[in-house]
Amino acid sequence: MHFVPPLTLPSEPHSLQEPWRSLGFDRPVPRETVHKYATAEVLLTDAVRLDAERFAIASAWHRDHFLDDLGGPTSDPVLLAETARQAAIHLSHRFHEVPYGHYFVLSEIAVELDGPLPAPSAAAPLALGLDTHCERTERQPRRTKLELHAEAYTEHRRLGRARVRWEALEPRRYALLRKRGAADPAPEPVRAVPLPPARVGQRQDRDVLISADPARRHRWWLRLDVEHPVLFDHPSDHIPGMALMAAFRQVALVTATDAAQYVRSLVVRFTSFGELDLPVSVTAEHLAGTAGTGRAVTLLLRAEQAGRGLASARVECALPCADRQLAGATC
Repeated sequence: MHFVPPLTLPSEPHSLQEPWRSLGFDRPVPRETVHKYATAEVLLTDAVRLDAERFAIASAWHRDHFLDDLGGPTSDPVLLAETARQAAIHLSHRFHEVPYGHYFVLSEIAVELDGPLPAPSAAAPLALGLDTHCERTERQPRRTKLELHAEAYTEHRRLGRARVRWEALEPRRYALLRKRGAADPAPEPVRAVPLPPARVGQRQDRDVLISADPARRHRWWLRLDVEHPVLFDHPSDHIPGMALMAAFRQVALVTATDAAQYVRSLVVRFTSFGELDLPVSVTAEHLAGTAGTGRAVTLLLRAEQAGRGLASARVECALPCADRQLAGATC
């Protein structure tokens, strides 16, 4: 693994400067602390507690992390969401006394970016810091809800914000929840048309998570490969939340009116477990007043299975040029 030199944060978060110098970026945290089987999929490298609910977290992004995109100058915003998700799991176990073996159920995950995310170079990873606030929002003898808010930085600038809301369940309670929420096996026959990888900003066919519906313009069908080395790094009894989030991002790119647009914000709310053996449809609609503005498009996406909603997403796509103009630069 490449060595990442010490990171110096911008001057804004003064209280984070001193602990930041002691954080390491050269090796990942133990994979079991972020629920990963493959060490290569671990995005966190260190964490330190600043006070009861505030933490400094170090992360290193490599070119081959998460889905294999086209290798352009920007990173997939879902990569920041996955970093925040791993931070939520790591902090739960290490600092909030959630036992190993408990199940983590996502209810919401969101990213809001200041601009397109930078990409790691071929020679070295990209070092990131998360100034994180993590607290328990509900505590019961057999049930714990938590919420994480994080601001992400590189050495030179703030990148944006991430939010995760989740619940930690003991195995017996999780099993009851899964049994009660299982969908009826009533698959809908579909003749879906796979999209070329470049259409959704990917390099390999296995990373294309949606297929077009020839009968309906703004409907897509989820493509899942349970052998995918990232989305199914370890066995799962349901559709992973990050697979749905990545699929929403791909639908947004296909639906947005301008190919030069990037995903500026992505807010996903999960309502039901998705079964692996049933089709999942994803529909998209432009919210009123956003289509064709030339600067930003806001979409409402919904994922459904067997007539039941699994998740919804509000996605804002914008022109990178528009964001730079708002900051006073020319394009």
